Amino acid sequence: MAKSSPLLKLEEKVHQAITARNLLRLGDRIVVAVSGGPDSVALLACLVALAPRWKWTLSIGHINHGLRGTESEEDAVFVEQLGAALTVPVFIRTPRLCKQEVRSSKQSLQAYAREVRYQALEEIVQESGATKIATGHTADDQAETVLMWMIRGSGSGGLSGIPPTRGGRIVRPILNFPRREIVHYLDQRQWTYRVDSSNNQTTYLRNRIRKNLMPQLQDYAPGLVSVLSRQAEIIREDHIYLEHVAAKALQDIGEDKGKREIQIDRAALLALPLAIQRRVVQQGLKQLNGNLQSPRFDLIQRLLDLLARGQTGWKLHIHSVHVTQEYEWLVFSKRETMGSKPLGVFQENEIAVDVPGEVIWPLTGQQLMLAVRHTNEVAFSSGAAQMHLDADTFTPELRIRSWQPGDVFRPKGMGGRQKKLQDFFTDMKLPRSQRETLPLLVAPEGIILVGGMRMDERFQVSSATTSVVIATLTS
Repeated sequence: MAKSSPLLKLEEKVHQAITARNLLRLGDRIVVAVSGGPDSVALLACLVALAPRWKWTLSIGHINHGLRGTESEEDAVFVEQLGAALTVPVFIRTPRLCKQEVRSSKQSLQAYAREVRYQALEEIVQESGATKIATGHTADDQAETVLMWMIRGSGSGGLSGIPPTRGGRIVRPILNFPRREIVHYLDQRQWTYRVDSSNNQTTYLRNRIRKNLMPQLQDYAPGLVSVLSRQAEIIREDHIYLEHVAAKALQDIGEDKGKREIQIDRAALLALPLAIQRRVVQQGLKQLNGNLQSPRFDLIQRLLDLLARGQTGWKLHIHSVHVTQEYEWLVFSKRETMGSKPLGVFQENEIAVDVPGEVIWPLTGQQLMLAVRHTNEVAFSSGAAQMHLDADTFTPELRIRSWQPGDVFRPKGMGGRQKKLQDFFTDMKLPRSQRETLPLLVAPEGIILVGGMRMDERFQVSSATTSVVIATLTS
């Protein structure tokens, strides 16, 4: 791994990006997050080449979750050797992920691991006395992120993609550059890197987008990565402005009753443009919920629909926030909890479930168990108590929740036709009291299972199935 001068083209472009966006300053002490993959190694190479010009002090941060066994350990060894060859200090952290903590966070394993990774990098910053953390996100990561959130039906917050800076400390100097340019640069510098085998696993939505969707879309738009990156930047600026307007509106029409309650003038809220109404509600909910989880669009819209009717006394429970209309006020109040579970029974309750994993649905006491098997170990038939699902047809970011008006699915046996869940319940002569408590297994792609009654046809196994998730619901 030879270092040479003068600067190569990519290094000059990174220098220009850092200057244009004011990402880094003269004399910064930078922790470079290095996984060992091509993106992070290229970032390190660029910053090493630019360090004399900027008088930077560099160190390397490597987070080893141990999720890939021996391969993870070999990544850590590679990064240590890389640091030694460059005489750059290496800080390695090995946080192990607890399944219970992942489950209680109501996030996917990947999202939870990302949070833990940033926390570990912040610890390295404190230990090393650094001023910045640099990560190796590229334009390809940006494009994949935009498509992923588009598929999930995200608003402008998700479609704005990965920001070039985060929290004033985290910077992404190579975010504007495509991966092909990154790999070409490493070839020029003759730097080696590691390849993460988990990137080939189609279990994860991002990997399926990278391997399947992106190549197809690029047949229609060869410059897709640049287009989506530019679109994300435009949407991000719009989103930031609208969030600022909404924050000002919330301050003007709302009354903060302390950390546990917010009241908003109903008439003033409904007089705002719809885009700002949604953001005011979202910001109020997130403010009481500790900004841990953004409320879903359908819940926000349902709340606004109820508010527009003008009938006082209705109630909703969204995450850990109790929402009601009291005469001319929309009231958000923090719900009392015991540990991580809310007290009492509530309609909007949601529980994350791992694959494989098991969970108790508190509204009925039923237990849902999800197990993974190879296709040659199971039959293709499905019964009421046990149903077989094609693992490759949905994203394994599953949750259980109760029925909500407007829910639809494609019942197995109906030839793929969509049906409202309310109509399905009517056809099945299910009492209204049971509809409210029936557990639904839901993925980002839609409702997978309706209790032990019916599955969605899109997720059934077939002769082409390579991995089966067996869902068993017991009393």
